[in-house]
Amino acid sequence: MKILITGGTGFIGQALQKQLRESGHQVVILSRRGGDFHWNPAKGEMESSALDGVDAIIHLAGAGIAEKRWTDARKEELIQSRVQSSRLLYQMLKKHPNQVQTLISASGIGYYGADTGEKLCEENSEPGHDFISQCTQAWEGSLEGIEALGIRVVKFRIGLVMGNGGGILPVLQKPIRWFVGADIGTGKQWQSWIHLQDLIGMFMWALQKKSMQGVYNAVAPEPLRQSELNKLLAHAMHRPLFLPAVPAFALRLLLGEMAVLVTGGNLVSSNRIQKEAGFSFRFVRFSEALKDLIP
Repeated sequence: MKILITGGTGFIGQALQKQLRESGHQVVILSRRGGDFHWNPAKGEMESSALDGVDAIIHLAGAGIAEKRWTDARKEELIQSRVQSSRLLYQMLKKHPNQVQTLISASGIGYYGADTGEKLCEENSEPGHDFISQCTQAWEGSLEGIEALGIRVVKFRIGLVMGNGGGILPVLQKPIRWFVGADIGTGKQWQSWIHLQDLIGMFMWALQKKSMQGVYNAVAPEPLRQSELNKLLAHAMHRPLFLPAVPAFALRLLLGEMAVLVTGGNLVSSNRIQKEAGFSFRFVRFSEALKDLIP
């Protein structure tokens, strides 16, 4: 299968490229810098030859949610980087002859809102009303045109990705490594996570399983309270965890509105990907994931 990846130079994209090639697929990268083909969604530019012979597209492109403080300009950039890239793909797929049958897109559990408390979030749950939810809704909505072309579209609402060299794990490890690890806010907020290998496995599964369509939560079956996640991580790193919790208001002063990314949490169900799609996780428990990531 020939597969085109957008955003393929990032943390998830690099791991996915490697797995796809090892599995015998041909991979081409669509990127603003480097890559096999050039595009610039903000300017509506894309090499049409990027679609030649492509069977499936994996769409990962989008500015990093946590990279910069959420000013009004940054919020607009976060939304537009997702919406413009999807719309450009739609326009190119509509205008140029191609054989694309499948598009698999990243999305996020932020769709449900940054903090959903004790509510169990399933794929048919109502969206939230905060910025992170509005951004994710716009992202998913921008793919509707592609579905209308008769292309099978799968959207993965991804949780906290645990892997070495990127994602959330190095961020969580840093304060614990320097003996300043602490719970955030109450520590009771739910953290729905997924091992990088399982996430890559889901993309591979969705490429092959033609019955998969629509939205799936990409989270492990065992979500954890933030305090428990911290405790297990500190134990795996052989570090103590003794400092008092960091108050939520202090983080809001430091990070502004973006603080909800660490003070909030989501209890997200993985039932659909397991029961309807038949996907089997390698890493069900966080302790198992840590044994693999921190040997």
